Amino acid sequence: MQITHTLRDYGFERWAGLLTWFMLAAMSLALTTERDGFAWFSPLWLVTAALFVLFIVAFSFATSDERLPGEPRSRLLLLALQLGCVYGLFWLLPFNFIAVLITMWCAQLPYFVTVRTSIIIALVVCLPQALIFQFHWGHSGAWLTALLFWAFHLFAILMMASQLRESRARQREEATNRELRATQALLSEANKQQERTRIARNIHDLLGHHLTALTIQLQVAERKSEGEVKGLLQQSQSIAKLLLADVREAVTEIRSASVLPLQKVLQELVYEVPGKRVAFSIPDGFHVRQMEVADAVLRIIQEGITNFMRHSNGDTLKVCVQQVADELVIELQDNGHVNVAITPSNGLRGMQERVAQLGGTFMLTTESGLRIAVHLPMEEQCQ
Repeated sequence: MQITHTLRDYGFERWAGLLTWFMLAAMSLALTTERDGFAWFSPLWLVTAALFVLFIVAFSFATSDERLPGEPRSRLLLLALQLGCVYGLFWLLPFNFIAVLITMWCAQLPYFVTVRTSIIIALVVCLPQALIFQFHWGHSGAWLTALLFWAFHLFAILMMASQLRESRARQREEATNRELRATQALLSEANKQQERTRIARNIHDLLGHHLTALTIQLQVAERKSEGEVKGLLQQSQSIAKLLLADVREAVTEIRSASVLPLQKVLQELVYEVPGKRVAFSIPDGFHVRQMEVADAVLRIIQEGITNFMRHSNGDTLKVCVQQVADELVIELQDNGHVNVAITPSNGLRGMQERVAQLGGTFMLTTESGLRIAVHLPMEEQCQ
């Protein structure tokens, strides 16, 4: 079972690439021993083996789901290292089939650039192959072979781009479903809140009104009565006042129970993406009384999580919701690196508009990763 999980975690596509590399390396190292100077474990043979090993190590790190230091520059450097290893192998070995490693290299391009750019790059990287085999090894059909391999590269690029689009579509669909479930949970809690408020209002308006009228009638009757009857009326009046106080207390408790639990709703927003994690920090039992505020908090955090999953090069997003003095404070902080100026998108502008409508403040900083801080006036709406 553990082996199955390991295979799945590594990725079947990467295992296929590893198998392809192993077959190429084994055949190349075996065949090259027939050439002068390439005996087993000779210096040239060891250099060739080192280039094969260096290629697969760089390939494994470049395609890893784990976050690498200095992304995306580190992955681009790993791509360049792989390409350099392949060109070195072209120079040392006269085997055209080594160009399959270029196909593995091209399959990584859609993760960094568009399909059109990937196709152009694939064509450009075939030129050194044709030149080396034409002039260094004297192969007469080197250009035709390079063109044929470019067709293989093109197929790999299109297949990987299609898979990448499908994967991103699944992630968007899952995120949308999470958002819908969170909205549904919020609406369900809001409906419960409205129902409690309606019941409390009816109890207060109907039962409270009749008890107040009864108390007044008992006061009038008490003033007009004498003797033993007056004492009974005074006792009835006291009971009516106690009952009215109990009704008001019950109404207050029902209204105080009309709150929206944030922690339960926000957990619906989190969806799994390899190498990404969302950590919530919300006090137990923390809730919001007003539907408008709860909806704003939900949408702000939802947009923050979406931006983190799609654009951040960090691997952890911390979401903190807490009460500070008379304010509701929302903080979203990731551990990525922001290397370019951030242009407010529709999502960020939507955040700012929601905060402004509630009379709050919105702040975005990029000193140590992207940080969004929102302060909303509480007005006794949180607890």
